[in-house]
Amino acid sequence: MALVQLNSKASLYRGFTILKLPRKNPYEVVRYQITRGSDYLGLDFSLSEACKTIDAILNHAK
Repeated sequence: MALVQLNSKASLYRGFTILKLPRKNPYEVVRYQITRGSDYLGLDFSLSEACKTIDAILNHAK
């Protein structure tokens, strides 16, 4: 399944939403928040890592 870019801050991947969070102290890097519905599933430091996290979640659920 492909990554769908909704806008400059939000993407959809395999039914999950990935939000690009702004840089602010104490974090000097961009962070990506993973959610599904109202469930918060964590942060990653790159979009590709967020996709890998989602793949791992779905593989674990099988």
